Amino acid sequence: MTTKYKKYRKQFISRANSRDSLRMFTWNKNNATVYPNFSFQAVVNLLDNDPIARGALNHFIDKCMEGDYSIVKRDTLKYDRDFELLLSTKYEFRNEIMRKTFLLGKLFNNVFIEVVRDSEGKTLSLNVLDSQNIEPITETNGDPIKYRSRIPNPKTGIYPEWKKEDIVWVKFGDRSIGYAPVDLKALWENLCVKDSVRKYIGWLWQTGQYRLLYNFKNSSEQDVQNFLAYARKHDANFKAPFVTKGELETKILRDMKETDSITALLEYLDSQSLVLLRVSPIDAGITDASGRSSADAQSNSFNTSITSFKKVFEDKVNFDLFKKMNKSNSLLRFSPNDRFEESQVWDNVQKMKAVGATNEMMKEYLQDKGMFFAAKMFETVEANPVPNSKEKDMAPSRMRKEAGASNERIGTGEQSTTRPDQL
Repeated sequence: MTTKYKKYRKQFISRANSRDSLRMFTWNKNNATVYPNFSFQAVVNLLDNDPIARGALNHFIDKCMEGDYSIVKRDTLKYDRDFELLLSTKYEFRNEIMRKTFLLGKLFNNVFIEVVRDSEGKTLSLNVLDSQNIEPITETNGDPIKYRSRIPNPKTGIYPEWKKEDIVWVKFGDRSIGYAPVDLKALWENLCVKDSVRKYIGWLWQTGQYRLLYNFKNSSEQDVQNFLAYARKHDANFKAPFVTKGELETKILRDMKETDSITALLEYLDSQSLVLLRVSPIDAGITDASGRSSADAQSNSFNTSITSFKKVFEDKVNFDLFKKMNKSNSLLRFSPNDRFEESQVWDNVQKMKAVGATNEMMKEYLQDKGMFFAAKMFETVEANPVPNSKEKDMAPSRMRKEAGASNERIGTGEQSTTRPDQL
């Protein structure tokens, strides 16, 4: 397994040495960089105002944080409790690094983690920078030269810069080694349409477009004024009848039936937002659109997206962040995403044991699934062993009989006897 990680690391390094020029590369006297021509703040404002998209985003991040992780030694794959505890206590790795990385990665597909060092070159702290404000300055092939802030220091007016050795650039869903495409551009267009629909609905109700229209026929001006005065006086009293003189025609300015088409349009826009965010309706809290028959399929699809997202972060931490922290012999491994997936892992271990798998095979399987333990696993217990429910399926009583074995036991029927009264 150690050889496998070395192979991945070699591929990771060789990609950065490509001589191919980036398609969106630009050059001027100040810098040479790639940056998307897109307003991040515009989509963030719309996202904050949309309950479906914001709720789906929050649930995606919560789901990413649900599973556990382990830190192991790269050469021996033994559980490293000390370094894992250091990450939690000194760097607040789970909340300050992982959670912010998942959030910014889902929003912008590009995350920049700052490695702050002391005077001796040791890692002092880790910071996740705001992806909206960081501009990577790159070579023509996308290799980073340095990183620059797009916002100057409010005291000095100087734009902060970082060396490439002090920044870990995590890219989700990138097509090349340049700036990863921003998925929020498609979401922004969808949210703009929904925002226009919401503004239209607000205009309808604020202007009273659904109120009644009274049309007087053969009434004098004084009769109309008396009616208006009476209506203003009893405006809040719904029991007071209208008193008019002459013929009064009542019409509806707008029909409420047209709101059905507006509701259908909003539901369509919400479904498109969930598709772009890779969140199922049941996970976004829309239960009426989540049939029980498709719940398992939706859950599996959601877990696939979560696993892929976490694997990108895992590789970047193992082969870039730990290296810059002088912890190249450490590996981050994510455990199963939730308790259901963890239960499936243990069920598979029981099945492996039932068919005679060795302890080494089961241990390797658990490590492939990201489950490491400080205690020794699979110790042989002679006294009062715990029964394995999966082994019952391998018992002789559960085994299928050979062809004709059952008939051979029953016989042909010639040996049977019948009483005379039954003839």
